[in-house]
Amino acid sequence: MTSHRLTNAYKALLSCAPAPLFRKARDLYLKKYALDGRKSNSPLRLFLASESLNETITPDPDAPPHGRIARLEAMTDELALVHWQRPGPADHNAVERYLRDTWDLSDSPLAPCEAPWFRDSGHQQRLTLPKALIWIREARYQDVEQSLNNENP
Repeated sequence: MTSHRLTNAYKALLSCAPAPLFRKARDLYLKKYALDGRKSNSPLRLFLASESLNETITPDPDAPPHGRIARLEAMTDELALVHWQRPGPADHNAVERYLRDTWDLSDSPLAPCEAPWFRDSGHQQRLTLPKALIWIREARYQDVEQSLNNENP
């Protein structure tokens, strides 16, 4: 089970992230800012290693005939544990303590990663979560184009 701390940090991070429409900006943001927050002084930091996005548009049953609901779902199940600005991995006990005390994660298998984190920010290890983190946003709107097409056949 994913911890509440991790889920809340994920939601906070994505609430400030650039929209998926701006792919490069979003990618840079997620590589630059850790789940730990912007002011973390910890030698260990947790980042999103991958993200999958799914956008759907469905009719809005409360606003027929042209109402729509746009739904964006972001998911991640792989995180990067970065030994901040250090070329080698952190001490195993320090890693276990950090994951347990900061994120309520225990027995989390870590996979070594050859490449350093973004822009040589430090040694990274990958952590696959047992359950993906999910963030959902919905917005209601009127399909103006469809409305205009119906008015002007």
